[in-house]
Order: sequence, then C-alpha cells, then structure tokens
Amino acid sequence: MKININVTLTFLMVCAAVTSFAQTDSAQATHETIIEGDKVKVIFKEKQVVKINAVGKDTVVNRIESFSIVTKDQDEREVVDKPDLEDNAAEHSDFIDTKWNSFQLGYTNALNNGGKLEPDANYADMAIDAGKSINVNWQIVTQAMNIYKENVRLVYGIGIDISNYRFNENIDLDVPMLGAPTSPLETNPSNNNYKRNKLVTQYLTMPLLLNLKLSPKNNDDYVYISGGANFGYLIGSHQKQVWKDNGKKKNKKEDDFNLEQFRLGYEVQFGYKDIVLFGKYFPKSMFKENLGPDLRTVSVGILIGKV
Repeated sequence: MKININVTLTFLMVCAAVTSFAQTDSAQATHETIIEGDKVKVIFKEKQVVKINAVGKDTVVNRIESFSIVTKDQDEREVVDKPDLEDNAAEHSDFIDTKWNSFQLGYTNALNNGGKLEPDANYADMAIDAGKSINVNWQIVTQAMNIYKENVRLVYGIGIDISNYRFNENIDLDVPMLGAPTSPLETNPSNNNYKRNKLVTQYLTMPLLLNLKLSPKNNDDYVYISGGANFGYLIGSHQKQVWKDNGKKKNKKEDDFNLEQFRLGYEVQFGYKDIVLFGKYFPKSMFKENLGPDLRTVSVGILIGKV
C-alpha cells in the first residue's frame, strides 16, 4: 500500500510539472502591420508570443496589442490618430449656432443735434444723469450663420431693449391734448424732491450684424469685431418717480410721450474670448419731429454671453 501511494504522488508531481510547462509563454519583440490606402492607413501593433505546449513543442502566436488610424493631408504630412481626429471634428461649429438668453448691460444717454450730451434749450430741464442712466438688453435668441470658414458669420436675433433715462431735475412729463391729434411734449416743474425720476423705454429689437474673426485660433480663443444695423419697435414707455413725503411714495405714468414707434441705428461689438464690448447709436431723434426734444440715443457697455 505504501508503494502505491508513493507512485501516485510521483505521477501527480510529473503531471503538474508538464502542465506548468504547457502554460509557459515567452514574449518576443513587437512589430507593426500596416494597411495603407490613398488617404488613410491603419497600423496594427502586434507582439509575438511563444507558447510551449504539453509535448514540449514551441508555438508562435501574434497578439494585437493596439491599432490606430492615420490620415494624410494634401502636403502628405501625417496628422494625428483617431482620438485627435474626433477632437478636431468637435472644434468645427455647425452651419448655424444658436444662443439663448444673452444680456447687454451698459450706460445710455442722448445727444442733441450738435453732438453734445445735453438737450435743446427749450427742453433744458430734461438733462440726463449719465452715471445713473442704464441700458439693459435681453437678447432672447441669437443665431450666427457661417458664411466663410467660420471666420465670417451673419449674426441676427430677437431681444427686448430697456433704457432708463434718469433726469437731474424734478420734472413731470406731459402731453396735453388740446383738440389736436398730437401736442408737443411738455415738462412741468414739480414740488416733489424725487429720489428717482426717469423715463423708461422698451423696444422689441432685431440686430443684424456681420461678424469677423480677426485672429482665429479655436472656438474659445480669438479676437472678433461685429458691426451692422439694429432695428427697434416701441412696445412700452413710462415715467417712474420715487420720493419721500410722510413715507415712501411712488408714481408710474404710462404714455408714449411722443416717442417714435420705429427706430433704426448702428451697433458695433469688439470682443476677445468671452469679453465683449458693445456700442449702439441711433441717428434719428427718439421723439417725433417738432413734438419733443431732438435727442439721439447712444449706449455703451458689455455683452454677457456671446454666440
């Protein structure tokens, strides 16, 4: 019985050794297999592995470690492999880019027909406090249409432009109707000491700009300039006043104040990366001819959220 056990143990040890030899691999040097076309080639990196089987014979097996796809441009220079090509494709914008909810924030004022920041002599009490007169433009949607290689684009959209013209003087605006279809705008001195006294205008706007990239690098790092027209349609206007008289008092008077229904002006933008400055100028008076002061709107500020 003892002899049989020894023989059995010896047989098991021999089998284990043979099995160990059968699973032995020996790695050799790697090499490349290239499948090449006119513009694209595929490179397979393979490694030769020598396997020793149970009967002691060597078997050479090729294992594919990795592969890459390489293209060539017109100058026959190698570009990059597959992952970089995907990144390059992501850099190219669509034919039309759309941006929702961008904002312009800046200061607004008015120029008389002599180009000065002051009203006409007969409307001298409508002098505007430039440091407290604010322009806010909510650009609801903006689209940029690619015209030439993403360096020249046509930009357009729809927004709401709100301007607050803060008066220095304590005046009330009025348009008396004395049987005539329209009467000139009047300014009447008030006994109230207004803390805030302003004319607020609201326009539905549609800019139409030509956008030029001056030093294109990628979609997030370039200098550009835009210029074109800005159309507006008056949708609301009012005078708002706040003062103290045995407590805080407020007054809001809604009227068109002889403002022009339509307006057409110029807009320019200059930007680098996400920092964009804008300027708007409307060469025609904001009030109807001979029915109010001859004042032309001008606004400057910063754009938050470009397309």
